[in-house]
Amino acid sequence: WITQLEDSGYELYNDWGHRQHVLSILRDHGMNAVRLRVWVNPSDGYYSSLDDVIVKAQWAKDANMDVMIDFHYSDTWADPGNQWKPAAWQQLSFEDLMGQVWSYTRDSLNTLKAAGITPKWIQVGNETNNGMLWNEGMASSNMRNYAWLFNSGRNAAKEVFPDAKVIVHLANCHDNANFRWILD
Repeated sequence: WITQLEDSGYELYNDWGHRQHVLSILRDHGMNAVRLRVWVNPSDGYYSSLDDVIVKAQWAKDANMDVMIDFHYSDTWADPGNQWKPAAWQQLSFEDLMGQVWSYTRDSLNTLKAAGITPKWIQVGNETNNGMLWNEGMASSNMRNYAWLFNSGRNAAKEVFPDAKVIVHLANCHDNANFRWILD
């Protein structure tokens, strides 16, 4: 939300009362990494888009912070109760959807790479407790489809950044049963 806050006129100040960039303040307080969400086509047209993420990732790089890229594969928030496909992907067959996840992930990461950004972590999906890209990727209906969609993103990530760690992101870390169901 950094770019949105700044564009709204917010100014942040360090412990000494001097205006300072938020990532510098956070770095000075021990933060060493950022997690940046990517939406396919955000409703406002910019915030959380790939272009917005590149700006924030460059700021993080300049602050000597590691970067995690968090692909939501949605036009808005993806969470345990909302894993809806981007509007532009609604009519795709499952085969085409897998291809779209792969190409979108690959193309986005290549764009980051061209901008000089090397993520340490790449998160394929956000809070995927019941899969992603519903209805086709709803894990409770078809775990295999969810796995194939996840692996499409994972394979693209490893193609572009072989050394990056690929993240499965589940919400509610206290829910051992859900973790075992998804991961086992």
